[in-house]
Amino acid sequence: MADKATIGNVEVTAVIDMVPPPREPSAMFPDVPSDAWANYQETLEDGQLQLYYGVFLLKTEEHVILVDTGMGPGPHPDRGNRTGNLYEELRPHLESNVGVNNTNVGPSDSVNYIIHTHLHGDHVGWNLRYSGGMPAPNFRRARYVISRPDYDYFTSEEGRRMYPYIDRQVMPLRRLRLQQILEEPEHTISDEISIAPAPGHTPGHQVVLINSNGQRGIVMGDVLHTVAQVSEPDWCAGVDTDKAQSAASRAKWLDAAEEGDWIICAGHFAPGKQIGKIARVDGKRVWQPL
Repeated sequence: MADKATIGNVEVTAVIDMVPPPREPSAMFPDVPSDAWANYQETLEDGQLQLYYGVFLLKTEEHVILVDTGMGPGPHPDRGNRTGNLYEELRPHLESNVGVNNTNVGPSDSVNYIIHTHLHGDHVGWNLRYSGGMPAPNFRRARYVISRPDYDYFTSEEGRRMYPYIDRQVMPLRRLRLQQILEEPEHTISDEISIAPAPGHTPGHQVVLINSNGQRGIVMGDVLHTVAQVSEPDWCAGVDTDKAQSAASRAKWLDAAEEGDWIICAGHFAPGKQIGKIARVDGKRVWQPL
């Protein structure tokens, strides 16, 4: 499953790794009254909130960039024993970047940057694979870009206790000399791709900005979990580390995207809706898929 868009000279592809089991809206948004969802039934599936674990592939003339790496192969007991399929889903979108006569290079080797919006488990799951207990990168030619606040939070003693996957999918990156920790909140990858802070969901959550040939776009990460938040930016997920900060980041980037007519990429939205823009209906901000 993939949605595509072109932003200037940058090709953007949304790719689904895994579809987790649906859940009650209150399980994801405990502070939102149940009756508040009455106006957003179209964002639910049979009254349930269905998220999707998606990533975005950005291709420029210089770089092949993957924003986040999904949930991982699994099976995942805490997600109904479902499995991820990112590696195979990415393959057809990467094969054109690999020389057909080079048998030592696979499609994933064309990726030269992994940008992590944050370090939750559904965003780092395909970083590494293991053979004989030893880690190896799934994207061996890529730099794994992580914000300093997120790195410090998740790799602290408490963070590693709360998020055990960090020891397998993040900690070894340093030893493998693949990680790039951003010491400043803003960072430029190229003339067309940059990174900016959007804290709140996690301490160092960041967004990816695209600015190419007069067109703008943004990869939101978990600034957005559901289409309803486009209209209700104050709605915060229960897992947000700082809900006030999360709402402020969401308002900031939605305002910028609407004002600038940016293309927005939201990996937790349903296929066919992961890439879109903001529109107004009766004065209300709504999601308009491309």
